[in-house]
Order: sequence, then structure tokens, then C-alpha cells
Amino acid sequence: MIKLIFVLFVLCVASCSGKPSLNSSDMDYIRTTVDLLKTRANFAVAEDSAHVKYSLDSVYNRHHISAAEYRTQTTSLADDPKHAEAVFAAINDSISKK
Repeated sequence: MIKLIFVLFVLCVASCSGKPSLNSSDMDYIRTTVDLLKTRANFAVAEDSAHVKYSLDSVYNRHHISAAEYRTQTTSLADDPKHAEAVFAAINDSISKK
């Protein structure tokens, strides 16, 4: 029985070690992205562009980030595809739960 538990523990550690972990910066990015997606989902088809900008800017302000900083973070995800996959999977999971 102890051997079985040990084997399961080793398999769990081995399978988790290959996946990139998410840090606090990633979690902030994920929360910001989810809020932006929720905000954009509430726009009407012919929404006034000033209202759209105001709404999106309010999301950036709430998360203490500028639109330019957010775009820079988004582009930097291309540097590490496995990490980007983990981030976007977390975003997808967050959206699926809501």
C-alpha cells in the first residue's frame, strides 16, 4: 500500500513539474482579461465609442494597469508558448465557471 501511494505521489509530481506555474503577475493579467471580456460582452452592437473607451479604461484603472501595459503583457506571452497556454487555459477556466 505504501509503495502504491509513493508511486502515485511520484507520478503526480512528475506530471505537474512539466506544466508552467502561474505567478501573481499572471493572476493579475487573468483577472484583468476576464473583466475586459465581461465588459466587452455587455456592449451593444452600435455602442458609442466614447462609452466603450470609458468602460474599458475603467477596467484598466480598477486593475491598476494602462491599456499599453496590458498590450505589452499580452505580446510578451508569445515569448513562451507553454506559459501562454497555461495563462489562456486559466482564462478559459475562469470564463467557464461564471
